[in-house]
Amino acid sequence: MLISKPAQFAQFLEELQVATSNGAPLALDTEFLGEKRYFERLCLVQIHAPTEIGAVEAALDPFTLDLAPLARLIEDPSIVKLVHAGAVDLKIFFQNFGARPQNVFDTQIAAAFLGYGHQIGYADLVKRITRVQLSKTMQYTDWSARPLSDEQIDYALADVRYLPPVFEKLRADLEGRGRMGWAQSEFGRAIERSTRQFDDYDAFKRLNLSGLSRKQLAVLREGASVREIIARGNDKPPSFIMPDLALIQMARQQPKTIADLRAIRGITTLSTRDAQKFLDSVETALISPVSSWPDAWDSARPDARLDSIIALLGVVVSSTAAAQDVSRSYLAPREVLFELASHYIAGTLDKIGDLPVLQDWRGELVGRDLVALLRGERVVSFDDELKLPVLR
Repeated sequence: MLISKPAQFAQFLEELQVATSNGAPLALDTEFLGEKRYFERLCLVQIHAPTEIGAVEAALDPFTLDLAPLARLIEDPSIVKLVHAGAVDLKIFFQNFGARPQNVFDTQIAAAFLGYGHQIGYADLVKRITRVQLSKTMQYTDWSARPLSDEQIDYALADVRYLPPVFEKLRADLEGRGRMGWAQSEFGRAIERSTRQFDDYDAFKRLNLSGLSRKQLAVLREGASVREIIARGNDKPPSFIMPDLALIQMARQQPKTIADLRAIRGITTLSTRDAQKFLDSVETALISPVSSWPDAWDSARPDARLDSIIALLGVVVSSTAAAQDVSRSYLAPREVLFELASHYIAGTLDKIGDLPVLQDWRGELVGRDLVALLRGERVVSFDDELKLPVLR
């Protein structure tokens, strides 16, 4: 059922509140368009809450409804919210309604702690747990188009219809294996990432900083910040305002006139008003105190020993992940091992700080053992029974 009228939505919301107050989880999914936009455009919201006699279920049309009351339910810590790979869904509710979701259970994250692999798709997970084969015929639907057919609406609702039984199975398995706390820590991190507000001043860090001086980095920082502001105001991707390579070239050349700026490849279509904003950003950077300029990025080749150290640490992480039936990518990605190895070479293992691999379940499973291995307190050998390398 598609709900597009406020009166229908009010009735649906009452039924949903009754269901969730009786302990039903709230399954949530969204359909959106992200292409050629700064913000994802919300096109449809699917909701499902199981009841003793069926379910409270509907697709909600955000083009005609004020979904703010639904956002308040998503914030309610007494209601379990079910999502699958729900980072963008939660981000959309944060951007549109300021909602900070609480008590979220992400079935993709949960599955990674139970041997289903890293980032398993919803259809595959549903099939493995419920034996239901979901259709994939509407994957490339334009969800902003209206009207939506009954087939399209039913396809969209399937994305929430099977979340409750999948949740029940995963929850029971997590509790049975003593891993619910592990999963909940990752649910919390996912929520934090989805509701994080990035500083425009940090936008330049996502670009290639190799070979730029501190002065050029200062110009790039100001220019990237201006690009974010213009892109957000026009709801366009930043690269549509000015391509990355053009922005970097602007930082190198530091143009003084609009003609100089437009002479840079990729900037010919910039409006005069926006071009002046970029020129002002160059001037702002150049008159700023040298002490405020970013540090130059170290483009020197990394220590040749790093690869060998990371490879050894990776062997331990991979074998631990296999033995524990958890996703290796969740346990310790390569960038974390790179940081550990760098501290080892620099002789600063005592100053590691709060690396994620040393915290909560990661530290328990492998993090502290990796540090002990680097300190020479543990050795790697093969376990004849497991047929895997282990630490001793």
